[in-house]
Amino acid sequence: MGSSLNMQVTGYVGSDPQVRQVGEQTVASFSVAVSRKNRAGEKQTVWVRVSCWNKLADIAVKYVHKGSLIQATAEWLRLSAWTDQGGTPQPSLDIDANRLVLLDRAENGDNGHSEESDIPF
Repeated sequence: MGSSLNMQVTGYVGSDPQVRQVGEQTVASFSVAVSRKNRAGEKQTVWVRVSCWNKLADIAVKYVHKGSLIQATAEWLRLSAWTDQGGTPQPSLDIDANRLVLLDRAENGDNGHSEESDIPF
């Protein structure tokens, strides 16, 4: 059996997805803020750059917006950095999502299913 890495990110989206073509494939990318308080009570935030490909990109473009609460799962990650407004490099992680869960509630107050749904629960 080989080695593996699975990563699950839950956080708030920092900007609307940016869509681009890579060859014949579509990719939608957006940043997700993952925050916590350390032992001293100070807030720490790590930005994770999420890329969704093809059909998952179509879903991201349609449903993911700045401020959305999402959960993305990936099987690999890459380390990178971005520069803040003060010119200071900040750490970031990049992932290619293979699963995307939208955690926001539906805007009209329902659970996202139509009344004609075949779901038995």
